[in-house]
Amino acid sequence: MPRFDKLLVLDLDETLVYATDEFAELPEPSDDDFIVGPYLVRPRPGASAFLARCLEWFEVGVWTASTRDYARPVLHRLVELERLSFLWGRERCTWRTDMETREGYWIKDIKKLRRRGYARSRIIVVDDTPRKLERSYGNLVRARAFFGALDDRHLGELLPYLESLGELADVRRVEKRGWSNAPSG
Repeated sequence: MPRFDKLLVLDLDETLVYATDEFAELPEPSDDDFIVGPYLVRPRPGASAFLARCLEWFEVGVWTASTRDYARPVLHRLVELERLSFLWGRERCTWRTDMETREGYWIKDIKKLRRRGYARSRIIVVDDTPRKLERSYGNLVRARAFFGALDDRHLGELLPYLESLGELADVRRVEKRGWSNAPSG
């Protein structure tokens, strides 16, 4: 049983891992790198430990704008998939078009989580792309985008903040922008 009564929804690409089909983009090899389909995948440093701690504290799901066929083997390297409440891919995202640029993009509409019985006040979403949560900014904890740096420590920095959100009755009432600039302690 998790410590807190919250659902923590994690993004995959550029939040938990970095994936590229340009292998030269990651010139510094790591023993943790692996290949899924045409992609070289690098887990963010500390990703497995981060997931383990999050699973102690929260009900955890992963929601990616990538395909499930890609996400499943990537996550399998980081966590026991059966411990996740769900793994949602692009098929659960909503396609939008920017009317100015005419460019399309995916959003994650948490209304789909509410239909499954999750209250908005108890949903925390960690994603590096705020636009994907354009309908639910009050639930967003923005992660710094990860592009493969081996000295990245962002997930470890994020844990104490997530723990503090777990204690709240309504996570939407807290201003979360700039959380990583707040003094600790």
